[in-house]
Amino acid sequence: MELKAHVSIPERPIGNLIIVHENRGLDGHIRDVANRFASEGLAVVAPDYLSPIGGSVTDIDTNIENIKSITRPQVTDISQYWSETVSKISQISDWSILGFCWGGGVVNHCATKLHSIEKAIMFYGTAPDLNRTKDIKATLQLHYAENDDRINAGKDDYQNSLEKCGINFETYTYEGAGHAFFNDTRTDRYHEESAATAFKRVISFLKG
Repeated sequence: MELKAHVSIPERPIGNLIIVHENRGLDGHIRDVANRFASEGLAVVAPDYLSPIGGSVTDIDTNIENIKSITRPQVTDISQYWSETVSKISQISDWSILGFCWGGGVVNHCATKLHSIEKAIMFYGTAPDLNRTKDIKATLQLHYAENDDRINAGKDDYQNSLEKCGINFETYTYEGAGHAFFNDTRTDRYHEESAATAFKRVISFLKG
């Protein structure tokens, strides 16, 4: 199996970041996001999590359907592989992970499985198995949209579990924003003010 990815490495990286795409696959938007974070000094890899079935295609609907077959063990292994790869390139051992939508759920899951993650940033993703919350070692930054009933239905239980288990986390909810508010290629979802604020918070978190 060929593991595909978009890689963006600055000349003198200050840290490593894995970016997990939405259910729409590895597209131009995620490549642009990866480049934006690389411009802040981070060695960034945006893996194609559809690699096990040949990779993302240009048809978004096909990606959305195909991603349903990708398993949690597969996303864990892909994340681990690329974290080790980018660490070899940057010569920096610490790494963080950031994901949006489907990728946000991947971030929550990987945080329970991969104890080498230093920081995990989730945008409007599903909560992990709450029986595994206790296994999280990373510090979390959680971003939610005010108008996102499906994701927010699990928000309180997740945060209560994090608090009960003593996990370090910070959380933000963006007033007036809906699901996928960070995606500037989706005019029906993009919320410019929230996206700009969230980006600043993530950069501060990663560099802190």
